Amino acid sequence: MQRFASGKKAKGVCDVCGFTYKLRELKTTTVKGRATNIKACPECWDMDHPQLKLGEFPVHDPQALRDPRPDFGQYGQSRAQIQPVVSVSGRGFIGVVTVSVT
Repeated sequence: MQRFASGKKAKGVCDVCGFTYKLRELKTTTVKGRATNIKACPECWDMDHPQLKLGEFPVHDPQALRDPRPDFGQYGQSRAQIQPVVSVSGRGFIGVVTVSVT
């Protein structure tokens, strides 16, 4: 026993653009996974965008560290012992470069 007629020739109006289509061609729009009871034609119908479902599922994305120990650049001994270099010289195509560190 069917509750409704088959509707082979039934016409319907798109709730978005207002044009007439076969009732079978119209689709129900959804927002956040819920049907809105708005019928749209194939040109106006958009599937439910996945970005609208944000917050439905728990996301655990920890980015902070517990008890961090940052490196302080102002301390000379924070990473390594730095030994001063007396002088460095190098040659290139243009001339001679001498770098002295005091």
